[in-house]
Amino acid sequence: MDKIKDQSSKVRKLIISGETGSIYKKALILTWNILRETGVLLWLVICLAFVLVEWFWKTSLALGLKARGWYEEVKTPSNEEPKSASEMGQSVLTALNSSTENLLYQAKQQLGIDAEPPAPKPVAPKAIAKPKAPEAPSVEATAPPPPTPVAAAPDATAATIPADKGSTGEEE
Repeated sequence: MDKIKDQSSKVRKLIISGETGSIYKKALILTWNILRETGVLLWLVICLAFVLVEWFWKTSLALGLKARGWYEEVKTPSNEEPKSASEMGQSVLTALNSSTENLLYQAKQQLGIDAEPPAPKPVAPKAIAKPKAPEAPSVEATAPPPPTPVAAAPDATAATIPADKGSTGEEE
């Protein structure tokens, strides 16, 4: 029993000692600092990933637009209007771009990269006029021609009687 009492008094002295408390306090503070700085590092890596994705997106979009422009130039004369599907695709890209600009601005600020805040983009008059221009000729082209007056025919009654079987006077 004496060995247990001696050992418990040694453990109690180590725990109650002021040095033990300060060492544990330093260990907890150091652990917290390590976890906090690791979290900041992970956040900066995520911000860097957003910036790299934005760069890749803009570069790919620019290359795609250049390739499409070249293809359209080779395929069709330069007089033709762009297709409505490409305009729709462009509007989708514009919507995606405007929704991510704010996130990318915040990520750049976190990384310490100089960036201007996203500004609302004005709607270009050309973008509004382009969809309306192709629709107007297509509506007129599909409309039926105006009916010609029947009175212009030399024999109006003869032209209308054979069309109506009941008025021909023939019995079947």
